[in-house]
Amino acid sequence: MLALPARRSIAGGWLTATLAAVGVAVLLPLATFLTASWLLGWQLQSVLSGSMEPTYPVGSLLVVQAIDPATVRPGSPIVFRDPSDASRIVTHRVVAVAPGEGLAFITKGDANAARDLVPVPAERIFGQPLWSVSHLGTALEWLAWPRSLLLVLIPGALLVLDARNARRGSERARPASRPIAIGD
Repeated sequence: MLALPARRSIAGGWLTATLAAVGVAVLLPLATFLTASWLLGWQLQSVLSGSMEPTYPVGSLLVVQAIDPATVRPGSPIVFRDPSDASRIVTHRVVAVAPGEGLAFITKGDANAARDLVPVPAERIFGQPLWSVSHLGTALEWLAWPRSLLLVLIPGALLVLDARNARRGSERARPASRPIAIGD
């Protein structure tokens, strides 16, 4: 007699397959993008303030390419370490070359009314935005350590559950062996 799989294992199989398809549809392009960015030497920066809106909205992810400060011109957006706070990364637009001996730039956020108070020395510049992706910066900030473990733990747990359900299903489908009685 053929045993039919229980409804639970069918539902579990469909759920696992659906979650796996969604995971592949989302995680594969994201992993490809992150790997390509790394291989091309691009840096990824999340936009944390509205100083460059509407060009770069809050929550966007900037793809930043290294730039030679000597090629920077007024009108160019640049990414630099804040001269007032080296731990802060800023993206603003160059409005003028600062007067003086060393190469430095006067910057301003597109949404700001006034120019930045301190000129940006050339050595503080590390790139220019190539393009941005809306909302992806917020998602990547949310997935920062330790939440990034979810990208490994959730698919791993789904694989373990799927393997467990498959094993249970194969045990139920296997016909029970009966001892053969001699002399019946």
